[in-house]
Amino acid sequence: MAAAYALTADPARQAAFDVTVVSQGWRIGGKGASGRNAAHSMRIEEHGLHIFLGFYRTAFSLLDQAYGRLGGAADGVYPSVADAFTPQHDVTLWVSPDNGGSGDWRHFTLPMPRWPGVPWQGTEEDLRGAPQRILGLLRHHSAAHGLTELHSHLDAEPKALGSFLDRLKELRAEAALGLHVLYDLLEIGGAVLRGYFTDILPHGWNAWNAINGHDFRVWLISHGASETAAWSESVRVIYDLAFAYRDGEGTGPGTADIAAGACLKLILDLVGGYRGAPMWRMNAGMGDTIFTPLVKCVEQAGGEIRLFRRITAIEVENGAVARVKMQVQARPAGTTYDPFIRVKGLDCWPSEPIWDRLAPDTPRADFENPWDTTHVGEEVLEAGTDFDHVVLAIPPAAAQHLVTGLDNADWTRMVSTLAGASVATHSAQLWFDRPTRAAGWSQPDTVSGAYAPALGTWADMSHLLKDEDWPMPEAMSCQYLVSVTPLPDLPPPGTQDPQVQEAANAAGQADTKAWLNAHAAGPWPALVQNGVFDESAVVTAYDHVNIAPSELYVRTPPGTVQDRLPPDWDGVANMSLAGDWTLSSINGGSAEAAIESGKTAGDALAAKLGVV
Repeated sequence: MAAAYALTADPARQAAFDVTVVSQGWRIGGKGASGRNAAHSMRIEEHGLHIFLGFYRTAFSLLDQAYGRLGGAADGVYPSVADAFTPQHDVTLWVSPDNGGSGDWRHFTLPMPRWPGVPWQGTEEDLRGAPQRILGLLRHHSAAHGLTELHSHLDAEPKALGSFLDRLKELRAEAALGLHVLYDLLEIGGAVLRGYFTDILPHGWNAWNAINGHDFRVWLISHGASETAAWSESVRVIYDLAFAYRDGEGTGPGTADIAAGACLKLILDLVGGYRGAPMWRMNAGMGDTIFTPLVKCVEQAGGEIRLFRRITAIEVENGAVARVKMQVQARPAGTTYDPFIRVKGLDCWPSEPIWDRLAPDTPRADFENPWDTTHVGEEVLEAGTDFDHVVLAIPPAAAQHLVTGLDNADWTRMVSTLAGASVATHSAQLWFDRPTRAAGWSQPDTVSGAYAPALGTWADMSHLLKDEDWPMPEAMSCQYLVSVTPLPDLPPPGTQDPQVQEAANAAGQADTKAWLNAHAAGPWPALVQNGVFDESAVVTAYDHVNIAPSELYVRTPPGTVQDRLPPDWDGVANMSLAGDWTLSSINGGSAEAAIESGKTAGDALAAKLGVV
């Protein structure tokens, strides 16, 4: 969608390009799509826990423009990007029983700095200044806890930071248990800065590729962090955030890996490079907040959104896309299909097709399930007749089965590397019959990470209840949980076996139940008695396990960034690439990487034709 938006962003481009977006199913967004379930009080059903980070400069800027082009309530969207997001300042970290010196999980809620500005006005200079900001934080927090003797070692110089780490470890041996998280943060911060000033800055302030061949944790240890600190809550939360576990086995450091350069940049941005707050909550579903305004802008600019089209082949001949084949999954009852439902003033995507807007003989199928091939017709688009250029926004694990005739070593290597680095994820949403405080959580509304696997990332998303349609006092809070998960053995895409996705979701529900019995006492102690979670407190729940090739998360293991292709890749004469799996400033799965990639693809295509 970002590429389509970029190609229709101004009158000159609107005149130059005839843009059509083709997508399977009834909604736009892929693994970022959300749906409103009319059978359950218009609850928001997501593919995961989606929160924008405060350094998403490209994504926020593009959305700021998109909201500015629309008419707010008249178009069924928020009046502005500022109305669509809420800043999240607090982060909760969990100290594991074997890492904190006690026999149980303990949590610490950290109020993050409120750096000036708003992210939709952010620039790359924010990241450039992050190391100095982090140095200032280390000075502040060491002084606040009586560790002023460390100040003489806190300088932007590797040798001084090495001395800082040595003295910190001596002091840590005598520290009280309650200072565990503080010492972790100081130690990780010192090692991060020492590594940055040693390995990055001599090659340029943003030379992240210099260390992308190493795992971040190993690199951190090489710059003075202890093995304990390098797998403390301060580091585990980053690996959890990036689903950085081989084969979806997210239980410990043995399977954890992430490219050090990409991870270092993420940490610098996440601590010192954001504006306003480190995280920004969407005030509705991701589909409602992100994809509705983009779709509206594209359509108002003359573009077309063509839904219910499943791509079955992209045929390359003589170095160019010759044709695109697709199944027509359904046809509209009239001339067009309106995909939106209005919920409390917003145009939202439903959790299933709006059946009465489709032809009466439409089969009741799950059009997003890759193992449900139900369709009512077929279409073939020919180059030169139906299209001139293709922007491929299908991730490698799915694209490898669709693109044929492409004999290109870069493409083959990219697909092999990134499909192999793709993992499944599990999302669980729970609506409680009581407020989160009544469930036992006493801290402010938070986003929490590094808790007990598998569902160790949790956020209280109760702010969304006002945008759902619950009869009072039915649902009083809403909790989102997410994790990486092993990918089961699957039949090839195109096999007619709809139960594959249903079985995965059922297994996810069982995993959620087991996790709640074992670990819900951490965040919600009032809901657990004698090791058993009180299921009667759950008004409703939604589990989704992302196993479809197009919904897998593309990780960034060491040594893989070099195999990513840029959005304006020229290996196919009439095809660009778009998605968080392409080469970008992030090089990791995120809305920022996806939107940056799409915008880059659109801008490059416009520049190629002289439309700037």
